[in-house]
Amino acid sequence: MIRIEGSKTTTAAFSFALLAALVVAMATICSDAFSVQRFGATRTTIANQQQHQHQNQQQQQQYHTLLARPISKWDLLEDDDTDDDDSADDSGSIENSSSSSTSIPIAPDMTYVERNVKRAHETFLGLRTIGNKEVCHDVYAKSPKPSVDEVWYVGKVAKVSDVALEDCIARQWNLIETHATNLRPIELYPHRGNLELWTAPGDTELEVAYNRPELVLQKMTPFAVTAKELNSNRIGFQGEVYQEGEEGFRSWRNPDGSPARPEINAGGETRPPTEAEMQQLLTDTER
Repeated sequence: MIRIEGSKTTTAAFSFALLAALVVAMATICSDAFSVQRFGATRTTIANQQQHQHQNQQQQQQYHTLLARPISKWDLLEDDDTDDDDSADDSGSIENSSSSSTSIPIAPDMTYVERNVKRAHETFLGLRTIGNKEVCHDVYAKSPKPSVDEVWYVGKVAKVSDVALEDCIARQWNLIETHATNLRPIELYPHRGNLELWTAPGDTELEVAYNRPELVLQKMTPFAVTAKELNSNRIGFQGEVYQEGEEGFRSWRNPDGSPARPEINAGGETRPPTEAEMQQLLTDTER
């Protein structure tokens, strides 16, 4: 009996030990499974974060790519709405076109645009109303070719009394020259940038037409005059405008500005030349 009880005790102990081993094994397996699952979840989280960062980088690169573009010539344009009369100087000037033989800068308020042409015309009218023809000068344009002696009447300038005529013309040179080339596209436009400008006292077209020997045109010279040195409200320009069918007024001059043709109606008459006299003048020029 004692032996049988001992065997039962041993069997019970063995069974308990086996059960404990199974419990420990199950706990280990569960713990390992949890660790594997947790590690897998961690790897999934890290992968998601990396993918999200990669997507953000791609979006940022795409964003910067959309913003980035090669520099364009339009980026260099300046605003024309500034007050050119008061603030324009050499630093804000526009250089002559490549067809010009000079490097004299063109101030923004002297570019040939409607706003500037209208302002110069209105200023001319205002100055002439106050000072009459004494503040005005007639302007003629000529080809730079020495073999060409014809000069074309292209308009008038006006200035206040303390402004020199040379400064008045030089400041408005681009306006006058561009208007002249537009007015005479065949004779003058091919020489744009190199035209000669000549002046005569105001309202002396008849004397010029009659080739009065005492009336000698004065040749002007281009040079730089800034807006700070001469404000545009002290000078003006009125360009010649042709009526329909009008051929324009011209004269023929020697290199010193004196008449290159014989005088018409010698004796000082100031009446306009008759058609016969004008025809004779044209005939003389064709010789």
